[in-house]
Amino acid sequence: MERVLVHICCAPDALYFLKRFREENPDSELIGFFYDPNIHPYEEYRLRYQETERTCNELKIKLIEGEYDVEDWLRNVRGLENEPERGERCSVCFDFRLERSARLAKELGCDAFTTTLLMSPKKKFSQLKDSGERVASRYGVKFIAVDYRKGGGTQEMFRLTKEKEIYQQDYCGCIYGLFQQKEEDSLFDLVSTPGRRPGSKEERLFIKEVRTFAEALGLPTKEVEFPFLGWIPLEGGLWVKGKAIPSFVRPYSQSIRGRCRAGVDRVVGNTLYLNKQFVRIVLLDEFEDRPLTEPEMTTYPTFLVPGAYRETLLENRIDARLRTEFVNSTSSVLLIGDPQAQEILGIPADTLQDRRGVSPKDVRILIEKNLGCIEEGSVSLVLLGAHSLCGIGRKVFEETFGVGITRIIGYGKVLLNAKLF
Repeated sequence: MERVLVHICCAPDALYFLKRFREENPDSELIGFFYDPNIHPYEEYRLRYQETERTCNELKIKLIEGEYDVEDWLRNVRGLENEPERGERCSVCFDFRLERSARLAKELGCDAFTTTLLMSPKKKFSQLKDSGERVASRYGVKFIAVDYRKGGGTQEMFRLTKEKEIYQQDYCGCIYGLFQQKEEDSLFDLVSTPGRRPGSKEERLFIKEVRTFAEALGLPTKEVEFPFLGWIPLEGGLWVKGKAIPSFVRPYSQSIRGRCRAGVDRVVGNTLYLNKQFVRIVLLDEFEDRPLTEPEMTTYPTFLVPGAYRETLLENRIDARLRTEFVNSTSSVLLIGDPQAQEILGIPADTLQDRRGVSPKDVRILIEKNLGCIEEGSVSLVLLGAHSLCGIGRKVFEETFGVGITRIIGYGKVLLNAKLF
């Protein structure tokens, strides 16, 4: 039996490639190797690895994760930052990843190796073939260059990716390709906020991790993506006499022009209105972020502040700064189990700005504790993307599946050791 190491770049390219390669080489043992330190940022890397793991689980192919040695990769492509796609930087990148793949193939006693990069419409086949054969000769293993794009292969790859609800990335992977392919929008791939904010890579990764776990237990899953108006806080805060005041920003607050130095114009209940740029400060008895419960049709720059600062804010001028962005975002809902189950439990997939939310460990334990009920169809779980923004995920689920969610485990409620049904 021939052993073949398959370098894997991402799940969309791998899904059809591995299926086709196995059909044509039924007597070969395939070993997957995810080695892609070029992928940036790290959140994107984890997301692509997670989907690769899910794909290999389905195909029952062993998967090895390589090192994320991004510093070495950056050193190797130094000076080639402005090279176009399919240019010299790509050649160096192929050599870097395929060299490591050939070395591992030799160590594992494989007869040959190949790469799912050969499936990518954005890559040059001849460039990959030359790189693979070059490094293969150094280690005494064979490089297999198969072109599965022809004869409708690319179209079949896209069809399978959609059918299996695989995450479809929108740039090749490296930071230089990100800048070239997404231009000014690349900023939002590089902005990271604490926790799992709605529409973030962290939120998507959480959903994919839980899906992989549920499918490994043999549970049925269905994921539905949806678009929504996203909101990202980039920088800002409140200061009095140079001292920062603890605060959270209410979602959908608009930016403040420059630096706003203002006093309190009026007080309505626990809300202070400043006399410039529509700035509001909401005083809280219990200082914590709050999910939106109703759609926001106004965009007042609004800060949530501990009530103990009331007198300080009333007696002094306040420096307020805020820069935010409204963006077109996507999230998803993930159903685990039967949509016609008697009990459907909703779990927010996102977290609040203070990081309160449900952990992956919580959800795994919840699934294990209630596995029998889920398998028999009396209970289902739904991960709700963007739930902190007016319950968007819940609305999408109920409209899509035509059934209501029985109850929701809210932010901060611990599920550990919970058998809820």
